[in-house]
Amino acid sequence: MSEVAVAIETHTPVPAERLDQLARGLADDLRAVRGLRVGNAGSTAIGPGKSPQAWELGMLVVGGLFSATTMRTIAQIAIAYAERAKARSIRLRRGDVELVITGASRIDDPALVARLEQIFGAGAGAGAGTGVGAAAAPPAIEGNRAGEAGR
Repeated sequence: MSEVAVAIETHTPVPAERLDQLARGLADDLRAVRGLRVGNAGSTAIGPGKSPQAWELGMLVVGGLFSATTMRTIAQIAIAYAERAKARSIRLRRGDVELVITGASRIDDPALVARLEQIFGAGAGAGAGTGVGAAAAPPAIEGNRAGEAGR
């Protein structure tokens, strides 16, 4: 089973208690998706990645079997939560592949969908057949209202 790190980023620094509150709210929303395990980040590495993930307050670990429907649902929840909580963004990361989602991201954006597939390992696995390796990982994609991502 895969695990993905999910971190909430705020516009301005907030007290640790507020960030923890935001993470709990997002965790509650994600737990509504059947088949997902959601917990607070508590270790220094995620999955079999090449480099350890530095944990931070406000970071969650989401695990489970990720189908295309589950990927899109997680993205929709992150988009809605970022907008509702007035967060700057929700960052999804698995190994060296990262996606930054804002409240303005569009779930139908082809670049967003492609990056979701890389992160959640749809099909044969994260990055399989895409030519994306640790050294060639593209930069994070941030959606915007015009629907142009990563430009």
